Amino acid sequence: MKLRRTIALSATLVVIAIFWGIAGWEASRLGRPAFFTGFTLLSGLALLMLLGVRRRLPFWPLGSVSTWTQIHLYVGLFTTAIYVLHVPALVAGGMLESFLSIVFLMVTASGFYGIYASRTLPKRLTAVEGQHRFDRIDWVRNQIATAAEKACQQISEASAQQVLQTFYQQALSPFFVSRPSLAYVIAPNGNRRRQLLGDLKELDRYLEDEGRRVAGQLAALVRRRDDLDYQFALQLRLRCWVVFHSLLSLVLLAVALVHMLAVLQYIG
Repeated sequence: MKLRRTIALSATLVVIAIFWGIAGWEASRLGRPAFFTGFTLLSGLALLMLLGVRRRLPFWPLGSVSTWTQIHLYVGLFTTAIYVLHVPALVAGGMLESFLSIVFLMVTASGFYGIYASRTLPKRLTAVEGQHRFDRIDWVRNQIATAAEKACQQISEASAQQVLQTFYQQALSPFFVSRPSLAYVIAPNGNRRRQLLGDLKELDRYLEDEGRRVAGQLAALVRRRDDLDYQFALQLRLRCWVVFHSLLSLVLLAVALVHMLAVLQYIG
């Protein structure tokens, strides 16, 4: 795997060097290197769009999705290098050109984030106990809330019933019945989990055997719910990235075509 990546990266760098050499040669003979790099850049963007479509149609017998993802990555690296060669500044002048530059940089940044996310988030997801499909997370969340409510209802000891039901109404019920907050989705952490488990542990001094057993069940449900919210946050992050990157890529290709037509009309 490492050798294959090294070979692919080396080949990409060689191709970039060749195109930089061609652009330099075109400039030295007073040609139009911007045309060459511009059309190369537009072709690269179109190819990236096709590769993105291919990755989302895995049932076509044209190789594995991982292979097409790697091709998409190295074509994206090549296209970024051609962009740097094409523009006089990182953000070009002019209203259309500056907008095009900003969109390109946003697509590039989201692409690099996608590389990071695809390398790290799946490992973090598999590290959590229990794997859930994104479209069933709400159903599982409701099941956990129902189980927690039933656990509180089965207490027969009067003292334990008063202690646990009070704590359930004040702290656990809002946790179980609500969706995770936006702050948690952006930066998931174990603060809620530690707080609730610590508070449940503190209740042991007021409970007998039955109450402690129910408190243990509630603690297990808190862990399950926190793991579920963690998976929800990471899966939602991946889905939002895919939508954001895809929509921006469509905008980028459309604006690039408008830019090309404007340039052709200007020189015509």
